[in-house]
Amino acid sequence: MTLAVLEKKMSNLSAQQQQNVESYIDFLLFQNSSRKQGARKPLDFSKYNTVTHVWAEDAQSVVDKLRSNDRF
Repeated sequence: MTLAVLEKKMSNLSAQQQQNVESYIDFLLFQNSSRKQGARKPLDFSKYNTVTHVWAEDAQSVVDKLRSNDRF
């Protein structure tokens, strides 16, 4: 949605609705900024039982084998 479309839609709202939309936008911006603050870490599968029922092989070992063959 472009800014022009957003402004047109906002102009058709009542003052109370515009205030609610602005508050909601502020809330969404706050949520996005708070999520980005933490450093992302790779998943550690060593603490989980990753044995699948489809294969008799550990899922993490399958992924490791695939990555060792440079398929990813």
